[in-house]
Amino acid sequence: MVFTTAIVAHCFFAASTAQVAVPAGQSDQTSRQIDDMARRLETLEKRNADLQSQVVDLKAQSGDQWLTQERAAEVRAIVQDVLSDSATRSSMQSNGATAGWDNGFFIASADNRFRLEVGGLVQARYVWSSQRSPYVTSSQIAPNARINFDKVENRSGFDVHNTELWAQGHVISPDIQYMIKGIFTQNQDTGVRIGNPNATPNPQPFITNSTAGGIQLLDAWVRVNLTDDWSIRVGQFRAPFGREFLVLEQYQMAVDRSLVSLHYGMGYTQGLELEYLSNEARWRFSVNDGGTDMLAGPAQVVGSQPMNSSWDAQTVSWGLTTRFDWKGSGGWAQFDQFTSPDGSEPGWLWGVALNAQVTKPNESLPLTSGAGTDSNSNGLIGFTTDFTWQFGGASLFASAYYNYVNSNAAYLQQNAAGATYVDAGKVNALGFTLQAAMYLAPKWEVFSRYEYMHTTASNSGESALLGNVVDNYLFQQHHMDVVTIGVNYYLDGQDVKITTDFGFGLTPMYPAYAVPATGWRVSESDEFVVRAQMQLLF
Repeated sequence: MVFTTAIVAHCFFAASTAQVAVPAGQSDQTSRQIDDMARRLETLEKRNADLQSQVVDLKAQSGDQWLTQERAAEVRAIVQDVLSDSATRSSMQSNGATAGWDNGFFIASADNRFRLEVGGLVQARYVWSSQRSPYVTSSQIAPNARINFDKVENRSGFDVHNTELWAQGHVISPDIQYMIKGIFTQNQDTGVRIGNPNATPNPQPFITNSTAGGIQLLDAWVRVNLTDDWSIRVGQFRAPFGREFLVLEQYQMAVDRSLVSLHYGMGYTQGLELEYLSNEARWRFSVNDGGTDMLAGPAQVVGSQPMNSSWDAQTVSWGLTTRFDWKGSGGWAQFDQFTSPDGSEPGWLWGVALNAQVTKPNESLPLTSGAGTDSNSNGLIGFTTDFTWQFGGASLFASAYYNYVNSNAAYLQQNAAGATYVDAGKVNALGFTLQAAMYLAPKWEVFSRYEYMHTTASNSGESALLGNVVDNYLFQQHHMDVVTIGVNYYLDGQDVKITTDFGFGLTPMYPAYAVPATGWRVSESDEFVVRAQMQLLF
């Protein structure tokens, strides 16, 4: 506006000068006035130029600010879209639930009322077993009752001993928990032959009576947390007895559990369990269907096989199991495994457990009467104690078992048609295990283990038992000594692990102690077992 006014004034004065006659006395004064006005006009033009420059600068600054705000809004919109899309993709649901990996695959609701965790275990093995001389059933046992055991000097091969899948989590509330776990069973155990050597083998698998290679139910339970310390669980679960069996397969030190634990650890049961857990103490009390009877191998001196059995097929009249653990130092989670890696927290744990049960096999099994018995009920009292010491780079473990059975109805079920039972008398089973381990490097661990077992039956060798296949597992059963040394290589902790161990039998591997699925066959003396295992846990 100022610039335009200056131009108009300049034109006006120029026109006036050209058209109006200037008197002679006034020309100099007029000329000075014109010059003065020209200087003022020039000054105004400069000021106008400055003002115009400032206006341009202000417009430019305002424009940049608008662009910055617009871009910021656009970026925020893009981020919101990306986050929304990410949440939708990760939830796989429209209700905002989450899914992913948290030391295992999981799906959970946004409010954490529901959670599902899935996992699995694969343990692929190579086993080589060598026996200097095969075990021969005593000639005192009636010929039609003798068992022809594995006479092959060397056996080797691959198998997948433990292949498990499970689902666990909580529903409605984190205080209502559940677990379902199954294992793919092997077709049969090698090494047990009934009757004629040329007859069809009669398998006696350890973990299950199934020979179909299908899936066998292991865990199936629901737990409700009553308070912060108390909970109750119902279903099928590991009996709260032997610690070595309570430690899961993937967290064992050697390729497999000790033979002592496999025979005396009780295994799985069905029932109800009350638990108290504090910072230092843990107490569990269970009313159940008894433990898996492996005290004398396939000979059923107790007669309980509760795994996934229907209520009307149970042989237990009643069963009670209780265990108490005291944790002197460390955390509970570190005792879920036997290893103690370098730099981990030191700690120690002591436990003691008791089991009592009464069974009546003839009430649920197709048994036929046998000689020498007035009662067909069996009573069992089992006791165990153990101590675990972890040093953060090394560990020690020791356990001891004692089982007493008043076995009025010992039997070996040969087929579904029926089996005879006999009075085995008083059966005593004693065993203990010592285990030590040490890390040589962050991923390398060496270990050693010693096992001892001794089973006796007061009526072993009597005429009633000599004429029955049960006496193959009770007759002249002396003690067993086994030494195992090995090494673990942890590629990725317990998730990916390679274990190799070497076992040597210092005494004969009597029929009551052998578990062929683990590599230990029935043998006369000097049996040597080499095992290598690759483990994948997910």
